Amino acid sequence: MTSLKNKRIIIKLGTSTLTCGMNHLNRAHMLEIVRTVSKLIEQKAQVILVSSGAIAAGREFLGYPDLPKDVRYKQMLASVGQVKLIEEWEKLFSIYNLKVGQILITRADLDSRERYLNARDTLFAMLEMGVIPIINENDAVSISEIKVGDNDNLAALSGVLVEADQVILLTDQKGLYTGDPRKDKNAKLINSVEKIDEHIIEIAGGSGTTLGTGGMATKIKAASVATEAGVELVIASGAEPSIILALAKGKGEGTFFKPSSKPVLARKSWISTATRAQGTIVVDDGAVKALLNKGSSLLPKGIVKVESDFLRGATVLVADEKGNVLARGLTRYSSDELNLICGKHSDAFEQILGFTHGDVAIHRDDLVIVK
Repeated sequence: MTSLKNKRIIIKLGTSTLTCGMNHLNRAHMLEIVRTVSKLIEQKAQVILVSSGAIAAGREFLGYPDLPKDVRYKQMLASVGQVKLIEEWEKLFSIYNLKVGQILITRADLDSRERYLNARDTLFAMLEMGVIPIINENDAVSISEIKVGDNDNLAALSGVLVEADQVILLTDQKGLYTGDPRKDKNAKLINSVEKIDEHIIEIAGGSGTTLGTGGMATKIKAASVATEAGVELVIASGAEPSIILALAKGKGEGTFFKPSSKPVLARKSWISTATRAQGTIVVDDGAVKALLNKGSSLLPKGIVKVESDFLRGATVLVADEKGNVLARGLTRYSSDELNLICGKHSDAFEQILGFTHGDVAIHRDDLVIVK
């Protein structure tokens, strides 16, 4: 029997899984999930939940009000619903003498290295004390600019954050199929994906439910984030929660996305997956060869142009002159500064700017090749 001792597992529960397609939380189904999680913990696994359902819980608690579509009302529902959702989880887990704690995250928490590490430390402390973390996006205050966007990607990013062994996305489909099983009777479930290529992306068609926000395409994106960092990701149906036990042992019906055999290091994983690119640096052929073949840092001498405005320390994309993205990295100069020193040798920086932040635009330690 495969041991689960110290295996760190993220379980993402979508709204459709928690409501079973209804307009309210299905407590009986949630209890089955809790019972399964308790069995994982009995086997010494470490479990973190990423739970949707706050807005659904808020609507239910307020009696399904007919509200305008303004974002402030959705945020109000999320605020009310977060309280009710965590209450439900606390009550259900207490049946098995298990304790839970809540962590609400925004994109800003992931973009900031300090806040990212603080969230990581908090999660590790909770696991150490035997508390089950329940993560959700902080929808009560989030706006589009600071939203992760969906809980599939939040689960994958959480997996990267805590260096999980496995992320399980429970949804209303059994996994990724060769076609859309709702339209194609001959579509077959793909049990294992070694590498996410263009074909896999192509067959990950549209949204599966009107209750949740993530379709299969977002799950493939989440799988890319997780596997690149060395974390296995599984997509499976949440209809029978007991399947979680099999999935945790690498069995059961679902699609298993295998982790990269060469995962990026923790800091570079943060740069690659958790931060948002705020601009693009276009480089010449010489810089392309130096970056891809020699493992070099990016020098301002090789920069052709800078697109968008950004500050020093921002995450930017590095692209060739044809528009192909080669890398992501943290820039040591702002866009305004780079516009002044691009194409120049480092000995001219101080004369041009009146100061210098060093010879490189992006240091190799702050650069992740993505090509």
